[in-house]
Formats: sequence, C-alpha cells, structure tokens
Amino acid sequence: MKKLTVDQLDDLAIGSAILGSGGGGDPAYFYMMANYLMEKLGPVSIIKTSELKPDDFILPLGMIGAPLVETEKFPTGREYVSLIRDVETATGRKVTVLMPCEAAGSNAFVPVMIGNQLGLPVLDADLMGRAFPEVQMCSNRLLGLPPAPAFISDCLGNSVIINAQNSLTLEKIARQITISMGSWGLFADRPMTAQEAEKCVIHKSMSRALSIGKAHREAKAKGTDPLEAVLNLCKGLCIGTGKITDIDRTISKGFLKGSVAIQNKNDRLEICFQNEYLLAKCNGKILATTPDIIMLMEQETGEPITSESLRFGLKVDLIVLPSPSIWTTKQGLAVVGPRYFGYETDYLPIQKSRQKVLSLT
Repeated sequence: MKKLTVDQLDDLAIGSAILGSGGGGDPAYFYMMANYLMEKLGPVSIIKTSELKPDDFILPLGMIGAPLVETEKFPTGREYVSLIRDVETATGRKVTVLMPCEAAGSNAFVPVMIGNQLGLPVLDADLMGRAFPEVQMCSNRLLGLPPAPAFISDCLGNSVIINAQNSLTLEKIARQITISMGSWGLFADRPMTAQEAEKCVIHKSMSRALSIGKAHREAKAKGTDPLEAVLNLCKGLCIGTGKITDIDRTISKGFLKGSVAIQNKNDRLEICFQNEYLLAKCNGKILATTPDIIMLMEQETGEPITSESLRFGLKVDLIVLPSPSIWTTKQGLAVVGPRYFGYETDYLPIQKSRQKVLSLT
C-alpha cells in the first residue's frame, strides 16, 4: 500500500491526460477538486491487486458522456451518494475498494475524490489502460465477466440500475440514459470480487500515469524536453508537428465527435476523434490508429491537449504511444480497432507508424 498525496496530483493530471488519448475528460477541474479534498481530508491509499483481501468488493467508476459538457457541468457530490447506495442495495454487499474504469484524463481522479470522502482505498489498476469512448471497451468484458448490474447517476442524484444482457446492449442503454441526463453522468461498472479483479484488470495503471507525469515534471524542472522524456519512458514516437488550423467538433449521440487539422510548411495532418483521438493522417495517408494512444502536446508548454481543449492557432506535436497489449489481439481489435469506429483501415502498429514517418522525411 502507498499513499497518493496532494504533491503527486500534478503528476497524475499530466500522466492521465496523456494516457487519455484526447479523451477521458480534461483533468484540470477534477484536479482542483481533488486538491481541495486532499488538503482537507489527507492522502488516499493506493493498493495493488496483490493486497486485496479475499472478501473485498471492488467498484469501477468513471464519468460517462461528452467531455465538453464537463467544462460546464461539475459534480455536486450527489452522484456518488446515490450510486453507492444503489450498488450496495442491489448487490447486498458493502463496497470496500474503488478503482477507475480508465486511469486516464479526469476519470483517473474520480475514485480518488470519492475514495477520499468515503475513506476507501483505490486499486492501482483500471479496465482500459488508456481511455476509450464506450463502456463495453473494458478488459473485464473482453475476458468474459458479465455486464450486469451497472449503475448511472447524475449531479441531481437521479440514478438508474442497468441489467443488460450483453455489453453492447449495456453501452446503448447507458448512452441513452446519459443523454437524458444532459450528456454527462457518473458510471459504475459491475462490481468485482478480488479474484475477478486479479484476473481481469489492467494492473498498475495509476502508477503508470504517475510515472509519466513525474518524467514530464522532472524534465521541465531540469530544463530538458518533457516530450522527449515521455516518449523515452513510454517507447513512443512523435509523428508530426504544426499549427492547428481547423476544428470540426460537435456533440452527437452523447459523444464529442469531429476532426482537427494541423498544418506545417510541407504537410497537412488530420486527427479524427470520438472523445478520444482515433486516427491520424498526413496528407491523406494514415500514420496511426486506435488502439495505440494518439495525443497532441502543446509545443510551448509541453502539456497534453484533450479533444475538448483544442484551440485554433496552437502549435502542437502529434505523438503516438503503444497500446496495452490486450487491445492489439484479434479479440481486442474487434472491440477497439479502427474498423469498429467505421474507418476503412486495419490497425497500424506503432512500429509501422515509425516506418511511415521516416518515409515522409
């Protein structure tokens, strides 16, 4: 067990935003709320899966909806009160451990804030290893755990229990409920036993986000390039640079969808997104695809830019980091690969991205 302290929240904000691949929500606002709570209530315990007790009951949590709505509609605290009540009533068990559905973007902060207020530890794991836009895109679904019951609540304390027969139905029902709640809500996946968590989670996700943020921070403190530090740590690649010249962005069916164009002296880059950045092209040629982690970094500050934070005129670096291996399997790509999102292309591994970038230079 280790303690997550207020001094580490900056690292978590940067690291989780990078792992968010443009989605997961901009952590800036949740960072401020977590900072306030931690200064008031103290640090939060982070535990490994090996430290779980046999009778622990683990609840995966995260925000669901369009990240842009998060910038206008903040949590009130009513969300988690009604949601935890529903979980414990429906299952007849007390929640003993929280974990993020995705340790990425603002969602990395959700179990931290709730755990701080309830005195519950947070598991050093998640279900995605990055951010994805749909609730069935989780390791526990891929590895066979049933989807029911799942839970949604909103900032007014309204809540719904979903008993879906399969994971795609869960996504469809949850998305419609989220839209009726104003395209933003708190989601809890089916709770897990300690044995299920050991088998089905992506381990050390919170630690990974913290280590990325730490590498970024230490590089800036030394006056070296934080982007290079992150790429070296994650075995990533910078695949383009330029200035944002066009943004096409709208909230559709509960998602933030669109594209962003980046221009430099010789090339036009384009990124397509559905909450997360899913596809990157240069002059029409595909450079990177989901499930690899595509991210934009502001050149001036070296900080990550989420899809809701895109602004005209920003000078950016376009990077790609390797996906967790679970998503590059045949079964994983069927759920989160580019063809699932309607792109007529197969997954382009980061090794091939490297070759394509070299051929363009």
